[in-house]
Amino acid sequence: GATGLSERSTEKVKAAANTAAAKAESKRSGGRDREEVEEVFDRNKGAIYALYNRALRDNPALQGKLVLKLTIEPDGSVSSCEVVSSELEDPDLEAKLVGRVKLFRFEAKDTAATTITKPLDFFPAN
Repeated sequence: GATGLSERSTEKVKAAANTAAAKAESKRSGGRDREEVEEVFDRNKGAIYALYNRALRDNPALQGKLVLKLTIEPDGSVSSCEVVSSELEDPDLEAKLVGRVKLFRFEAKDTAATTITKPLDFFPAN
């Protein structure tokens, strides 16, 4: 009945409050949040997909998931980037993508270096 709806509503509010608290904690601790990482990848997706589209010319069946591990320094530079896993089976493309991500620039922050993993999906447009 109405009691069940009331309980669900309360749980949603608690979950939203917990998410907001986690974001606030992330900012206080100086870490880089997922949202910031996504923004930078979105700004650079044209360059990433240009590399993929060039590789597609040689191998039209090229597709799959690539997972990168990158370290973002306090000055916003990417100090390291490596392939954690790849379904692409194209070492040349993977190396070019790693090189491109190392050129990314994040906002400078007074924080320790942050290491994250970032999955990227590559599928040819039909």
